Amino acid sequence: MNGPAVPQDRLRRVVDRIQGLPTLPSMLSSINQLMVNPRTSAKEIAQLISSDPAITSKVLRVVNSSFYGFPNRISTVTHAIVILGFNTIRSIVLSTSIFDALKKGPRADGFDRAAFWKHSIATGACSRVIARKLAFTALEEFFIAGLLHDVGKIALDSYLPDDFAKVTARVRELDCTMLEAETAVLGVTHADVGGWLLERWSLSQGLVDSVSHHHNPALAGANMKAAAIVHLGDILARALQLGSGGDRRMPPLSEEGWAALGLSPDVFPALLSEGADESERAMIFLEFAR
Repeated sequence: MNGPAVPQDRLRRVVDRIQGLPTLPSMLSSINQLMVNPRTSAKEIAQLISSDPAITSKVLRVVNSSFYGFPNRISTVTHAIVILGFNTIRSIVLSTSIFDALKKGPRADGFDRAAFWKHSIATGACSRVIARKLAFTALEEFFIAGLLHDVGKIALDSYLPDDFAKVTARVRELDCTMLEAETAVLGVTHADVGGWLLERWSLSQGLVDSVSHHHNPALAGANMKAAAIVHLGDILARALQLGSGGDRRMPPLSEEGWAALGLSPDVFPALLSEGADESERAMIFLEFAR
């Protein structure tokens, strides 16, 4: 008699049923190729981004928003790259492209996408605040990781709506977490599906691990600290009651994740206050989810 299927087998069975998943624009891979070349100039990347008027417009709207807070208007992509750096502009292109890729498709009953994206943006903002508190420099990576932490829910909502409707129904009936309902209904979780999706999009291993293990950072290996930041960012966003991930339950704080961050409980009030301010400014990204 065979034993229970390992999670990877269960994940494969679920994702094999997902058809027609969108791809990210080829521009992103072109930007990545340019960025690994130390001779690449701001002008070259700006020319590539400017070849797409829709993406150019989005980049300029974000860089001129209160999220970055520059006193003088930035009118060109080249100027934006000089001021904010290659990585920040790439992160803006990535995040707005992901909104575009995932806002279409059918939707399951009982899942509020507007509230979902608000929670996701707040988690990104809170993750950015935590990373700043810990003196990390690549803050945009943490914003993206927080923004995408629940992206598996959107994939399930769009591409397996009947199954996902059973998940949301179970959450309502039992007042349980999405994680518990997904495990019972599908045998895999949104974190599993989200990690698979980011791998399929050829995003960094740090992003993949942060999304796959945001409920259990101890499993993220070398990226445990990054996953712990997103884990805590999710909890802060829930504590601030900004949007909804689809359930009303506060996930337990991972002891291993908390230890990895090395923070004192005394820092919580400041993190909540700064997280609220950062989240309010980050809601510029909601425009791209509509």
